[in-house]
Amino acid sequence: MAANAKPRDVVVPCAQGHRVRLGRGRRFWGSARCPVCRSPVDPTRRHRLVRWTANLRRPASRSTIDRGLWWGTAVYSGVTLLALAMIWLWSDLWWPATTLLFGPRWVLLVPLMGLVPLALRRDRAITVPLAVIGVLLLGPVVGLRTGWRDLLRSEDPAGDLRVASFNVAGGESITKGPMTLMLEWDTDLAAFQECRGAFREAVSFLSDFHTDVRNDLCLVSRFEILEVRQMERESFRLAGGSALVMTYVLDIEGEEVYLTNLHLETPRAGLTLMREGDLERGIDRMSEKSALRAIELRAARGWVGQFVGPSLVVGDFNTPAESTIYREVWSDWQNSFSLLGHGLGGTRLNGWIRARIDHILVDDDWIVIGAELGRDVGSDHRPILATVRRD
Repeated sequence: MAANAKPRDVVVPCAQGHRVRLGRGRRFWGSARCPVCRSPVDPTRRHRLVRWTANLRRPASRSTIDRGLWWGTAVYSGVTLLALAMIWLWSDLWWPATTLLFGPRWVLLVPLMGLVPLALRRDRAITVPLAVIGVLLLGPVVGLRTGWRDLLRSEDPAGDLRVASFNVAGGESITKGPMTLMLEWDTDLAAFQECRGAFREAVSFLSDFHTDVRNDLCLVSRFEILEVRQMERESFRLAGGSALVMTYVLDIEGEEVYLTNLHLETPRAGLTLMREGDLERGIDRMSEKSALRAIELRAARGWVGQFVGPSLVVGDFNTPAESTIYREVWSDWQNSFSLLGHGLGGTRLNGWIRARIDHILVDDDWIVIGAELGRDVGSDHRPILATVRRD
């Protein structure tokens, strides 16, 4: 019976109105009968679930530890929901949300390291909301990818296309040449950004591939490059932006395929000022760069939309996939790492801050078969690779 019930006990009425305290653990979900009248107790399990949830409205006891655990979990839940809203509703629209978008979001997981062990020891019911918080943080907030779709698809080396994108940061610190990278990645197409200096020269002298080198963008291709077109960028440069967008028309087995290599504006200037303590100028610069990035993202999307045929868009977007503007503009394209990548996929290396700002996107003419990051070879970015197949 329900005498001397504790705060986490679940007490529900039987068919005859007796109040019955249910068991815990696995017994909680089992079929139950009243010990007095033997009538069924909550056969639909609805009342016990409602009662169990209602019991979480207060701490398990009046002890300081239990009250601290309960309040800590409540505050942590609120912070998680706020972070979720900032990332998915306000990022690139409001400077605190943009700062979080480009910051070390994984730090939000740290409180779990203290709360979960304490909950297991003192109040196991609290582990359920903590588990929900963990899932929300790992997925929508931090951006962890499981790559579960990989289990549903198999590679076909004869028919698949291997694509790479890599910001080489000028190329001076790269420890491997373009030929070595092409062989190591086993790739058919490799697009490079900030391709300058000796690395650029090495690309231009590759004899076993088709290459194109111009405006800090380089392309290495196993297929013939039929034509190269560039989006107008002078107006963006005058406004302080980048908007470097180049489209290559490739002959792949007799079909024209459009590959766009791009490098868009970065919010780094605003973030740097804020990190140095100049908050006012940093906020202004970040807001300015966010507006400019939004314009460039839309312009690039409009540019690639004019090409009729199988299309891929790769490069340094300088915008994470969770960005509100990115999702608004590129939602009809498949992000290879978002679909089949594993882990966080941080491509921009900045100490303990790793943002996934480099992407390989394909339109509906393709099926993404796989996605991964390449090894660090000296740049402040990591290469991103994808395997795709014509649908």
